[in-house]
Amino acid sequence: MTPDYRSRLIPIATLVLLSVAFAHVPQASAKPPGGDGNASFPEVSDSWSADGRFVVKNVDDPQDPKSPHAIFLTDMQSGRRTLLYSYSRKVDLYWSPASDALAINDWDANDDAQCIVFLLAPRRERIDLREEFLKSRRPDREKKLATDRRDYDQNYTHLIRWLDANTLLSAIEGRSSDRKRSFLLVYEYKLGESFRLRKRVVS
Repeated sequence: MTPDYRSRLIPIATLVLLSVAFAHVPQASAKPPGGDGNASFPEVSDSWSADGRFVVKNVDDPQDPKSPHAIFLTDMQSGRRTLLYSYSRKVDLYWSPASDALAINDWDANDDAQCIVFLLAPRRERIDLREEFLKSRRPDREKKLATDRRDYDQNYTHLIRWLDANTLLSAIEGRSSDRKRSFLLVYEYKLGESFRLRKRVVS
């Protein structure tokens, strides 16, 4: 074997050995441990904001039959842990793309749902989406649908998804128990501002 040939083999062998060695090194996770992003409680136990600053955890309290589940929020920057929300049945959680807000759809009964938005930074604030809608300048005919429990005994307010860091796509919908009457109102809602109707169906 010529010296020139050996000199070409050494770098190749070195690369092969390094690739084998690094193949067995565990890769660092790019995301914090636990659930990440949108989640359903109590099916899963925790959910992180996309930037890893906040984590919410489900804690069960079977001694409280009215609200047997609680959601605790931890700010990983300050270490502060607070009770964010209590619920009875099932919730869906949706993190804002900016990680500074969390929307919760609370499916507290078969005939009712509500959406609560929690602003987490830079200040803490709680927004009940149905109440915010009823205070808005939307026409009374739409507000009557949102509160009508006589013709629509199943009446739900819920988030569909975040459109951007400050804008929600939400729905208010209802139907009668005999399924003969129903309505659907879909709104684009900019936090702290107005509701813009995207879809209206009444049958």
